[in-house]
Amino acid sequence: MSNDTKWIIGTLVLLAGLMSAQFVGVNARFDDMSARIDDLRADMNARFDDVYARFDDVNARMDRIETRLDGFDERLRAVEIAFAKVDQRLLTLERILLPASEPPGE
Repeated sequence: MSNDTKWIIGTLVLLAGLMSAQFVGVNARFDDMSARIDDLRADMNARFDDVYARFDDVNARMDRIETRLDGFDERLRAVEIAFAKVDQRLLTLERILLPASEPPGE
């Protein structure tokens, strides 16, 4: 082997070693970036789970409010029916107890 061939082979081996070291460094950076993205994704998922839990709480409260309003509606309907009965009784009593008004001009 000539001296020039030895230099060429040595240079190629050195370049291959430097390139592999560079690739290892780049891969480490990519791995670090991937880990940071995974951490971000986990944090975002935890926050979304918290938001979903809050929405579930709000939905449960709204269901309770709706149930209460339904109860109020039923009670109000019962009061309306009772008032209608009282009004009918008062009209009956007025017809019986109060004299009929005379038409004007007589």
